[in-house]
Order: sequence, then C-alpha cells, then structure tokens
Amino acid sequence: MMSDRERDLLERALGELTAELAQDAAAPALPPALAAGIIAAGEAEVRGVTPLRPTAGRGSAAGWLGWVAAAAAVLAWVFVGSPRGPRPAVPPPAPTVAEVRATLLRDSAATQVLAWKGTEDSLSSLTVGGDVVWNGARQEGVMRIAGLKRNDPTREQYQLWIFDAERDDRYPVDGGVFDVGQDGEVLVPITAKVPVGKAVLFAVTVERPGGVVVSTRERIVLLAQQPT
Repeated sequence: MMSDRERDLLERALGELTAELAQDAAAPALPPALAAGIIAAGEAEVRGVTPLRPTAGRGSAAGWLGWVAAAAAVLAWVFVGSPRGPRPAVPPPAPTVAEVRATLLRDSAATQVLAWKGTEDSLSSLTVGGDVVWNGARQEGVMRIAGLKRNDPTREQYQLWIFDAERDDRYPVDGGVFDVGQDGEVLVPITAKVPVGKAVLFAVTVERPGGVVVSTRERIVLLAQQPT
C-alpha cells in the first residue's frame, strides 16, 4: 500500500499533467492502442480493489485509483477523442500584390520591367504611367498602373494580353481581366492562362464583361514593349 506522501506526490503529478495537456489541444496524439490500454488498466484497478478504511483527510484506495483512471481517461480524451482534436496548423497569410511585386523585382536576373504607354482611347491618356513586372521563370507578374480611368464593370472590363515570341501574334496569351475602381495607382496581378515562353509585348484592351477569348484589339489603352 502506498504511503500518504507517495499518494500525494502521484496525485499532484497526475493532476498537473492532466491540467497541462487538457489545455494543449495541439499536442501530438497518443497511439489509439496505448490510450485504450491506459483506460482499461485504470478501470481494471478500480474494479479489482477492495475498499479500505479512508485515511484521514483522503478518500479510499478505490476512490484514489478511480481518480487515476479518470485522469487517464481525460488524457486519452484530449489526445484521441477530443471533439476539437489537434488544432490545425495555421497557414501563413498569402502575400499581398505589393509583396509579390517586390519579390519579383529582387529577382532582377529573370524579371522584366517594362514601362506602360497610354493611348488616345477615351479610358486612357498619353499621361498614363506605371509598368509591368514579369518573371518568366516564375510565370508571375504584376501590373502597376497610374492614371487609367475607372471602368464600369457592367459594361466593360480591361483585359491583359501577353505577346509571346514563341507563339503566333494573332493569338496572344490571355493575362486576365481586371477593373480600375479608384483614382491613382493600382496594382494588378497577372494571371496568364497558359505558360508564356518569351514575353515581348504586353497590351491592355477594353472588352465586354468577363473578357474575350480573342480580341479584335479595337480599343487598346496600354502598351508595354520590350526594346528591340
């Protein structure tokens, strides 16, 4: 039979362990077989002990062992059967468009930076500024546009086209549709629909809502071309 001191130390240790682990839902799970064995052992101890006279200030041996079994059950519940289960890992936040642009600019060996030129279209102007940043190795890019007029998305949208030296000029790569809903500078990610081999020219056209598969290029508002 355990002495009062031994019982006290074990009770404290199990109590502290239970409290600590019950708060840590992200702790690794015990193997199910081990958890089941712990619970079964505790229950067997309770069933097989003959109640003794309680020690002053303490419960019976059966009560004490019952507490141990309960503690084991709590541990198994935390690690195996908790409704919350292990806390899922929180993925890092997605980088902002500005952060993507900065990353591409740091990779100067593989990144093109081409200045935009405006046109005389009613939504553009010859004073439009900004640039297109494109990294062929990453197949990523960002447009920085300043001065392009707001569009009405219910009537028209801007669409980017990427002219690839390895493709027929009649079928440039669709770089995605976008809107300009604010004055000043905007950053727009490029979403090329197919891989681009060698980008030599970027053009923004005005198209119907949702964009088109093949543009007539009747309304070009921005151009950015690689020097020849």
